[in-house]
Amino acid sequence: NHLLAPQWTMRKRPAAAKRPAVAKRRATAKRPAAAKQCLQGNHSGKKVAKPWPAVFRALKAYVVNLDTRPDRWNQFVAMAAEHLPWLEYERFSATDGSKVSIPQDEVAPTWNTANNSWYGDYSEWAFDAPGTEIHGTRWKWACDADADADDKAWKFVDHGDNTGVVEDTRTGEARRVKKSDQRYKDGVDLFMSRGERGCASSHRRLWAIAAERSAPTLILEDDVKLCSPLLRPDGKSDGKQFSQRLELALERAPGDFDVLYLGWAGHRSGNLKHLKEDDMQLPGDAQEVLRRVEYVWTTVAYVISQRGAQKLLSAARPLDQPVDNFMAWEARERRLNSFVILSEEDEDYVWNGGIVDQVDFQGDSNIKKSDGGDQGDDMDQFVVGKVNEAPS
Repeated sequence: NHLLAPQWTMRKRPAAAKRPAVAKRRATAKRPAAAKQCLQGNHSGKKVAKPWPAVFRALKAYVVNLDTRPDRWNQFVAMAAEHLPWLEYERFSATDGSKVSIPQDEVAPTWNTANNSWYGDYSEWAFDAPGTEIHGTRWKWACDADADADDKAWKFVDHGDNTGVVEDTRTGEARRVKKSDQRYKDGVDLFMSRGERGCASSHRRLWAIAAERSAPTLILEDDVKLCSPLLRPDGKSDGKQFSQRLELALERAPGDFDVLYLGWAGHRSGNLKHLKEDDMQLPGDAQEVLRRVEYVWTTVAYVISQRGAQKLLSAARPLDQPVDNFMAWEARERRLNSFVILSEEDEDYVWNGGIVDQVDFQGDSNIKKSDGGDQGDDMDQFVVGKVNEAPS
């Protein structure tokens, strides 16, 4: 992430319109044939499939998939057939923010960086040139300045006290710069990208479904991969470990849990920034597979309880940040009882982990990140006042 700590993070408030209908149809096959065989048993007389754990029997999964991405849906179906024969899942047609008018009382058109800036890295080098038009404007994000040491267009001297000098090698002109993230902590208003609003709408619609189910609901995005992000770049899906860890997590999770993140990046127990470790401990053996959340990103995979969905729907009036930021802030404020599931490789103080990753997090996204994100999108295209609407 060119604005955030490494890898799997986002730095990450309405014209009335008819909301897209919830996708009621199931996938062409409700479950892959292999799944049906395992669930129903083999009636050849030679072998009967072992019953799946009780915690899985009531678990219903919805897989968020844009109508324009059948490739991702086919990829998921193949993975599930091989690795998750127990999973009952249904395709959920995602809201396409580039084609659908999303009601502003459900998902706001803009958001403010103030909350997310306490966790995302918005440090920038800005020109220190009072009385000129460039004063206070960004030269580079701080992490880019570090990474671009071989940039031939500029000579950069970091004085080590959050001040420095940059020289334009084409003109020889030198300028003073200062490093700070204060203006983002004060709050910069950004338009959400159309993809961000579509993503937020999709998850909000799924919360409405989960809020009507007495059993927990598993929400998956279509690019999920069943391995820890700690195994990048060569990690392969491992349905056995995924199923074992998910079973343990569901069995040991507190009865009042709201959200269990299967994959995550950011701050949780063992890696806190605001909350206190003494307030985050779990009883008994739950600590072996779960940690309480302070503020974590990503919505690639999570289990949500009925009460958790009801809480989020109540708070999302409207949903006024990118959806992972929104969920993270509710947890940080202790309004949402959220946890991360640990893989066998996870250790305290790691930045990201879990039992799932994404197939191609940076290279194949349909969602532009209004604050840049790992993809290096241009925040200036979304700043309210610089532009009048989100770019198409």
